[in-house]
Amino acid sequence: MPLHADRPPIPPLTSLRFFAAAVVVAYHYEPERFTRVPEFLRSWLETGYEAVTFFFMLSGFVLSYVYHRSEPGPAIANLRSFFVARFGRLFPAYYVSLILALPFFVVPDFFQEGEVASPNLLSHGLLVVTGMQSWWPPASLAWNPPGWSVSVEWFMYGTFPLLLWATRYVSASKVLVGSFLLVVAVALFRVTVIKPLVEEDAQTWYHFSEFFPLFHLPQFIFGMALGRVHLESPRLPPAVAAWMFAAGLIGLLILFVDLHSLPTRMRSNAFLVTFFALMIYGAAQPGHLAYRVLSAPGLLYLGDISYSIYAVHQPLEFWWEWTGPLAFDVRMPASVDFAIFFVIVLVAAALCYRYVEMPLRVRIRRWGGA
Repeated sequence: MPLHADRPPIPPLTSLRFFAAAVVVAYHYEPERFTRVPEFLRSWLETGYEAVTFFFMLSGFVLSYVYHRSEPGPAIANLRSFFVARFGRLFPAYYVSLILALPFFVVPDFFQEGEVASPNLLSHGLLVVTGMQSWWPPASLAWNPPGWSVSVEWFMYGTFPLLLWATRYVSASKVLVGSFLLVVAVALFRVTVIKPLVEEDAQTWYHFSEFFPLFHLPQFIFGMALGRVHLESPRLPPAVAAWMFAAGLIGLLILFVDLHSLPTRMRSNAFLVTFFALMIYGAAQPGHLAYRVLSAPGLLYLGDISYSIYAVHQPLEFWWEWTGPLAFDVRMPASVDFAIFFVIVLVAAALCYRYVEMPLRVRIRRWGGA
């Protein structure tokens, strides 16, 4: 996606995507396997669901940073090019993940997240292929479970042009406050209205509570507002930016030090977006140590392949559990098993990025005139 001439890339935001993706990989591996790891570290690794909120916020921030402008004219000059580019960003690696997970979807005995009833195979499959599964809660984790967030992200991309237009002539500070209040309102609704329903009938309400797209849109809008503030506000002194980043990171580490005893309201997005905002905004300001460290070429590359990491890791875990050491009753420490698995994920993601994601992204944009 082309940046405005006066809007250079923000390298640390790319690197941070890798760390969030790594937490998701560890979360799906099930951190309780790490019996020799300190309890607080296992607790941090169990925040994969919360890490997806970070992705949604960061997506809103980056899109706003790239596309917002205050001069007259359409908010996005070419909607067709925008959607073609967004499709090319999301779906090549996503479809690779579906191919990898296909045997575990069509043969229920292999499926690791629960069987899909055969009458629903076609309908769930169509929803997954079109990126619509999160709108039908029973299908939200079908085929490749992490794909639910791709479904939500696709919805966010669809709403972005309208949101950009609607907020264009409202001050960034007002959009930021308004979107934060919306995050709080939705979080309260989920805690006070939806959570009791889940406790009463989890089979009916759990997937709706966790994966329905409208519950995640406020975090995206808040990220958009934060991107506006970054664009329109003076650059922070490096020391202030460094402390903001540190405050966000340390705040999250403290918040998640004992995840199982944490009240639901404390895990809600009303708290999370505050810490994520400090991290994102602080990391985006140049001149401090965290900015320089997160701009290292190796971390940038890992950030570049982070979406492929996210897309393919769960199907690879299916195969790892079916063909790996445990399948042959070969016992090894969980940390060693995970290290081997994580290297496999990194290699597969790098290959996907190099030979599928990037080439198809270029071709799709070319075919669509983007």
